[in-house]
Amino acid sequence: MMNINKIIIGWLSVIASVLVLVTACHETLNVDPLDTTPPEITGFTPKIGQIGTMVSITGTHLRDVTSIKIGGVEANVTRVNRTLVMAEITKDNLSGKIEVTSPYGTAIAEEDFVIEYLRPEVTEWSKETGVFAAMVIKGKNLELVNEISFGAKASVLKSDFELQSDEKIEIIVPYYESDGAVDLVLKYNYGVDPTELVIENAFTLDATAPSVTSISEKAFIGATFDIIGSNLNVVEKILLEGRELAVELATSEKLTCLVPTDFEVNDNAKIEFVYFGGKMQTSVGNIVLKESPCYVWKRITLYGPTHPNVNFFSGITGLSYTPCEFEANAGKIHLALYPGANGLNFGSLYPKDGGLLDKRWTCNGNQISGANGVPLRFRKLKESNEADAKFIKMINEGTLEYFDAEKAAEAGLSYSTKKQVIRHKAEDDIDEKTGLPYNESNDEGITIGGINLLMVTDKNYKEVLQIGFVKLISVSRTSAADANGTMTIDFYFEKK
Repeated sequence: MMNINKIIIGWLSVIASVLVLVTACHETLNVDPLDTTPPEITGFTPKIGQIGTMVSITGTHLRDVTSIKIGGVEANVTRVNRTLVMAEITKDNLSGKIEVTSPYGTAIAEEDFVIEYLRPEVTEWSKETGVFAAMVIKGKNLELVNEISFGAKASVLKSDFELQSDEKIEIIVPYYESDGAVDLVLKYNYGVDPTELVIENAFTLDATAPSVTSISEKAFIGATFDIIGSNLNVVEKILLEGRELAVELATSEKLTCLVPTDFEVNDNAKIEFVYFGGKMQTSVGNIVLKESPCYVWKRITLYGPTHPNVNFFSGITGLSYTPCEFEANAGKIHLALYPGANGLNFGSLYPKDGGLLDKRWTCNGNQISGANGVPLRFRKLKESNEADAKFIKMINEGTLEYFDAEKAAEAGLSYSTKKQVIRHKAEDDIDEKTGLPYNESNDEGITIGGINLLMVTDKNYKEVLQIGFVKLISVSRTSAADANGTMTIDFYFEKK
């Protein structure tokens, strides 16, 4: 019995193996052959659409389609089978034929697909903005904009937009000649055709450009000149023959500029303004530069005897000298700064002046000698004195003509008062006699912006040989009499 069962099981195994083999052979024999038939299009829907529209294309032999073009431009292929392919319209597609391509050929639909292109829409914009300031435009489909124009006056290209998205554009407003509101024009392509969205009288430029009405006819080298006009407060730099000038006074109506001492004589020196963030540079006029009739040294800082930069100054050379350089240059050094009497003093390094001035400075640890120093005396110029007032006016206006001790005396300048120093005391030091601060009332005193006469005399302080003027610009000190303090001045001295 067991033998019969084994025989039956054996035959069943053989039959099963044969069935598996037959089935496998049958499937292999029924594999579809390679279909190399070119694709065909039988129709598509919809016939009209916008960016993002899904187009269903029906036909045959579409399984191997690798590319779909609409209007000659690739669309996004999203689905493929034997009888249907789908494509998404992009912003680059154009109205035109639909083409489907497989490795075996290309099919072209009989009808055109028509694209209804998007247009930009503006809902909000900056209606007034300053030159080179940011302008923001909000709306829809703004990614389509290629250029923004301000009427026919100026424009900004897409490549220069600060920011661009479908909802927002930000640009920097360019400078243009402004005479009122202009149209805001957004330029874009509707398909391949350039077109515009125009918002009439939509934008006004706040172009407060500087305007010049007059310039000083001439200026002395080393002195100042004036520019008169309007909106001058927007000027960032003033250039003279391409060199930036220091500005001593700046208001919206007036600029007072200093001509450097190393400038050359020039009958037609060009003046230019730089403004609007350095993006505008405009010629505004010309000026005659003449050799100064006197020595003019601007913004000279003198340092006290314990300051690391301790120095002396010459009104002839315009140079500063160290204590160790004093002996070789004593005959042309005019000013030294030192503390005393609750203030900071300017004085000369001359032995007769108390015999103490030369002991305040040392060279390599040794006291310097004032034996060859220049004898000096000083006096405050006062507005109440007619002759003084004329010199104050000329100095402040930069019109100081040639002067010397003799001519100045003929003009009424008095040398009868001769003080040993120019002194700037603490501001709260009130003169008991006048009730005024010492700096205003005393002939030795000097205020910020005040001018004192400097007199070079003979050895007995009798005869005035040369004169100059000292204008105080600023004072820096940590105490009323600070040996480490500084005073900054403008210094005018006669030329021989």
